[in-house]
Amino acid sequence: MAPLHQIAAAVCLVAFSGLKPASAASQVYKFEAVQVDDAAYLAANLARNGKLPVHIEEVTKDEGLVSSVQKTVTTTETTVPQGREAIDKESCEALIKASTLKDIFHYTFEYKESPNYRELLQAALEAGLKVFDNNKYPSDWKTVWANDAGGSLAYLLWSKSTNIGCVIGKCTKTAASADGMGDSKQRDDSGRISSEATQTTPAVLFCQLDPAPTKDQAPFDEEYFTGLITRTAKLADMTADDLKAPTNDAAAAAALPPILSAGLIAMLAAVSV
Repeated sequence: MAPLHQIAAAVCLVAFSGLKPASAASQVYKFEAVQVDDAAYLAANLARNGKLPVHIEEVTKDEGLVSSVQKTVTTTETTVPQGREAIDKESCEALIKASTLKDIFHYTFEYKESPNYRELLQAALEAGLKVFDNNKYPSDWKTVWANDAGGSLAYLLWSKSTNIGCVIGKCTKTAASADGMGDSKQRDDSGRISSEATQTTPAVLFCQLDPAPTKDQAPFDEEYFTGLITRTAKLADMTADDLKAPTNDAAAAAALPPILSAGLIAMLAAVSV
């Protein structure tokens, strides 16, 4: 029979190995997927073509792209040491960087029911346009793509894309479970579900396009850029009619008054002779 002190040491070792110090506990930051409605896709097309003299391809909602984005959103997570009480913008950005979501259009905002997609995309456009030096068409697009806001703008306005799928990812924080997969509910010391687990103020709008944009390449030509950079109309003030491509009728109508004036002058001159 083993000596008593050896048995005691073995028992202590087993007990100690089963303990996890509180400092090693962690929190899992995840996205909760929220479906967008048709207003998001109208806003995307208004951002691309609304009240612009030169148009690029119109994009149509694609369920396959929606499913692809949603799968990536719901499976993305990052483990952060406990101690951060709030779920903030930095938490969302950490999630974005931890996945391929950083390579598609993304814009972080404060979530509320029934988001105003035109306001969100307007803000994303304005942030992206600030990247262009002196409002000039760049000769090298690598700098634009390297900027987070600039890259998202270039992605959203990729001229050759025809399909789009968008999903909102609401940032959440949950307690890590023993298997490392995370618990969908966070409980306090008494075992009750904490309201913090459902506090999801920050969120990110994600959109994936197809054909997929090519990073570091020009998303559109200089003629389109000129119209984009000088556009003063806000997405909030546009309608679906503003997606119609400009025609020559307007130019012809504008030229009509000078022609009539010239004809009237000629007639008056003939009468006076």
